[in-house]
Amino acid sequence: MGRPYTGFDVIAGGKRAGFETFIDLLEAHFGLWNNGTFGVRKKRGKSSYSVHATGRAGDLSWRGAPYRGPGNYEAACKMMDFLAANADALFVEAIFDYYPAPHGRGWKCDRADWQVYSKPAFSGAPGGDWVHVEVSNDKADDPQYYIDTMKRLLGEPPKAVAPAPAKKTPSAPPGKKPWLQVGSKGAAVKKVQELVGADPVDGDYGRKTEAAVKAYQAEHDLHVDGIWGPGSDKHAKNCTCKPAEPAPEPVASTKIGTKAEFPGNMQRGSRGEHVKQVQSKVGATPDGWFGPATERRVKEWQKANGLTVDGVVGPKTFAAMFG
Repeated sequence: MGRPYTGFDVIAGGKRAGFETFIDLLEAHFGLWNNGTFGVRKKRGKSSYSVHATGRAGDLSWRGAPYRGPGNYEAACKMMDFLAANADALFVEAIFDYYPAPHGRGWKCDRADWQVYSKPAFSGAPGGDWVHVEVSNDKADDPQYYIDTMKRLLGEPPKAVAPAPAKKTPSAPPGKKPWLQVGSKGAAVKKVQELVGADPVDGDYGRKTEAAVKAYQAEHDLHVDGIWGPGSDKHAKNCTCKPAEPAPEPVASTKIGTKAEFPGNMQRGSRGEHVKQVQSKVGATPDGWFGPATERRVKEWQKANGLTVDGVVGPKTFAAMFG
């Protein structure tokens, strides 16, 4: 049994210094080139967000001239073998290889092994000339860790790699009001915390509040940066949505009339009328889209009612809600 796989968790405010340095070092040692890291986008053909949005995922291509890759798959295999063999030390959680037939292959930390996919698992396979790499949150913001660890495992890189600069929280631009960010305090922060469902509501804009703001921004198609600025504030004032409500108290499950029919698992990315019913039950905005805020409310409801806290409305959670 391997380590738990994180996948998508929260949208990052930008590139993360530890992961960017790791990608730079892989480029230097193996000759592949950075084909894209951080980006807030959905998975191709799906409604759920890509792990690229977390700042913990990147693509490295072996495509040759006129691109700067080595032009051979063997170089990519050498890098992938290294990543899989040292996954624990490097906090690697996933490696996806788009090249092999019939549908590519993948290594994940929760099984600690490769799997050749027998049916479509991601677009671009087979034949894709890039490798997708994901790491955990543990060292994603720690560039020096990756410099020291890669040096221990491989020695000095063929070319110097400087640590990626740590992301700085921007200061308020002139004339931009409100502008609340990590470090802000006061009654205005409390109002924002109540609106986005942050916990605790203490008037101190910390990392938990930032994460809740990012989730709110993502769910309402706003610019996701974790800063409560004029755009987010204007949307909140004009939006018909209601502030997040406290999680419901535990209640005894009772059956009234005909038992509701389970429509199938509902989780992040699900849409429709059944999602609206779940949102109304847990105190989320009933807009029919199962986004980050709805997932958070479902987890709170599950915890309050003694259920497995996974944010997924499966058969047991559905029965407790509507049985």
